[in-house]
Amino acid sequence: MITRRYGWLVLGMIASLQSTVVWAQELPPDQQKIQELEKKIEELDRRLSAAEAKEAGAPVPAPPPPAAAPIIAPAPPEPAPVAQTGSQRPTNAGVAAATIPASEQNSVGLVSVGPSGFTVQSADGNFLLKTGADLQIDLRSFFGQGSQSLTDQILLRRVRPTISGTIYKYIDYFFRPDFGQGTVVLYDAYMQLNYIPHFAIRAGKFKPGVGLERLQSDDDTDFIERGLPTLLVPSRAIGFQLSGDLINNRVGYQLGVFNPVPDNSLSDTSPSNSRDYTARLFTTPFQPEENFLSGLGFGFATQGGSTDGVALPAYKTVAQNTFINFNSGVVSAGHRTTLAPQAFYYVGPFGLLAEDTVTEEGFQKSTLRREVAFHSWEVQASYVLTGEKKSFGSPIPKHPFSLADHQWGAWEIAARTGDFRADLGLFNYGFASLSSSASFAREWVAGVNWYLNRILRISADYGHTNFLDGAVDANRASERVILARFQINFI
Repeated sequence: MITRRYGWLVLGMIASLQSTVVWAQELPPDQQKIQELEKKIEELDRRLSAAEAKEAGAPVPAPPPPAAAPIIAPAPPEPAPVAQTGSQRPTNAGVAAATIPASEQNSVGLVSVGPSGFTVQSADGNFLLKTGADLQIDLRSFFGQGSQSLTDQILLRRVRPTISGTIYKYIDYFFRPDFGQGTVVLYDAYMQLNYIPHFAIRAGKFKPGVGLERLQSDDDTDFIERGLPTLLVPSRAIGFQLSGDLINNRVGYQLGVFNPVPDNSLSDTSPSNSRDYTARLFTTPFQPEENFLSGLGFGFATQGGSTDGVALPAYKTVAQNTFINFNSGVVSAGHRTTLAPQAFYYVGPFGLLAEDTVTEEGFQKSTLRREVAFHSWEVQASYVLTGEKKSFGSPIPKHPFSLADHQWGAWEIAARTGDFRADLGLFNYGFASLSSSASFAREWVAGVNWYLNRILRISADYGHTNFLDGAVDANRASERVILARFQINFI
């Protein structure tokens, strides 16, 4: 490099010339020689500065006009900036902007790794790519009289890599398949246009805005499995949705049109020419102020459409065992209407969530077509023992687990109760039999969650479900189960 090779030589020449000038001043004055020496010094100084600027990529300064200024020894040159080394991620810190050509400055991005996954972002923020993973390993262990026909399990409940991000600033995308339980299912695949404030347009496969607990992430629910009202709302559907916040984050809405899917399920097909229509209005009237009511939210959702050609629904307990079995020859046919009032309340470490869902949907056997009603509700409460703030998402530990620092993460306890009731028309019309299907189920669930850090969570639940009917001339035996989950949420 020019500065390294010749810097000290040039400095030595300058110092020598300055000494010559000082010595010359002690001799009889010869102004012409002194001015010539001053010009040579200024020329050497300019060349040195030009060489340093060229090496750093900065513009070369123009030569200054001649002036009879006092002669001052130049300061030593500043060292050229160097890239950061060590374990830190690559950044643009420490590199002068002038070292990056103007045509390439917008292409220099930012790479980061953290609890939310791997992120690559353009310098202008218009493009973003995030990758992560969601892994859940579950244990199900049954006991009691109702466990004789049930099998204990250890299973991969969810194995979901995720890809999400933004393109051209206003277009978000999200893609997530699932490889859990020995199958491959595409759960989410959608894009969202955010060009117009308060009117976001989403298209693809995603959660329709109906059930409150269903809209919670699988990683953020207070219990390992969702409550009974979730059995009456769709899991994912392909369609379009318009959504947004209307009044300073106090009123939100969702309007959608989707392919019809079975209750608590998903599908990649269009079973008929009919569509499902959904609408949801949810308000948090005391937001965004911070007070004891700021965590209160309530709303109402509805869904309507045809069930012609849709697969039969599966209604399952907290341990994922079916308690309503449809008779042979029964198909979904006719209309479906769902009403779902819902609410939550969060204050400090305490959380409360409640919802009530009523669905009336059509079935057909031979030439008989009728609509049958189902009704379910739940109330769940939780409390974070270590004092973290509770919200619709998971609490973030103030002191992540560390044996060395004697820190134990965040601990939470939770309890839930609810029931599920099928109209007797389901059995009177011959769509199901009381000897193999329960007309009523009530559950009690208690759980404890240990959040070791932002990513790792360990949970344990005890579930107890009682039934009416469901066995020959008797009630189905109560189901008792212990559930455990080890979860990594790296998204």
